[in-house]
Amino acid sequence: MGQVNNQLSLPVGLKDTDSFASFIPGQNAQACSHLNALFSQFETKNVNSWLTYLFSDSGMGKSHLLYATCQQAELVGETCIYLSFNEKQYMSPDVLLGFEHYRLICLDDIENLQGESAWQIAVFDLINRVKEQNNGCLVITGNQPPKHLSIELPDLISRLSWGTNFQLYSLTDEQRRQALIVKAQHRGLNMSKDVAKYLVNHWQRDMPALIASLDMLDEQSLKQQRKLTIPFVKAILNL
Repeated sequence: MGQVNNQLSLPVGLKDTDSFASFIPGQNAQACSHLNALFSQFETKNVNSWLTYLFSDSGMGKSHLLYATCQQAELVGETCIYLSFNEKQYMSPDVLLGFEHYRLICLDDIENLQGESAWQIAVFDLINRVKEQNNGCLVITGNQPPKHLSIELPDLISRLSWGTNFQLYSLTDEQRRQALIVKAQHRGLNMSKDVAKYLVNHWQRDMPALIASLDMLDEQSLKQQRKLTIPFVKAILNL
């Protein structure tokens, strides 16, 4: 395997709390199982699931699953790299050169490459290099199935369609409450079912907004040395 740039060998800025353990799968259990199983194939020379594509609207957990998959790679001693195309303005498409030497490559938010021909070609070439080497796997996310993406390069759309595709689905209110409790536990916070229910019923219902509320509650709970009670939640979030 070619030499890997050590400065890029670990995902930068990933959230420690975004693991498989803190992900409530709901209807997405099959996608979770697939991602968890990626690493068993590295013990053989033939990498079957070399390309996975996850798609959904925003807030369904795509980035969480990429973070979790990177964490799992690190736990089993495999090299990995994560890149969000939300940050492409700070980089050149040439940053993808050499990514094929990682065992796991996670590329987030490919829909942001609309109108970016150089980036689209760079991703297309990377997919081809990973396929040719047959030594690692790619996990890519977008907001639409491949054929509905606003990507102008037909060959890239075709390549994305080669992979195992999963649509992610939103959680029910009960699953949102469960997710909040689990995420609070991973931060060392004790959240009761009543507090979780109150948050889901009185705050914005999408998971990113709920997690943002948990960030605020975590900070203020530590600062004020207060437990997570409904009166405390109401005061901090101005509900």
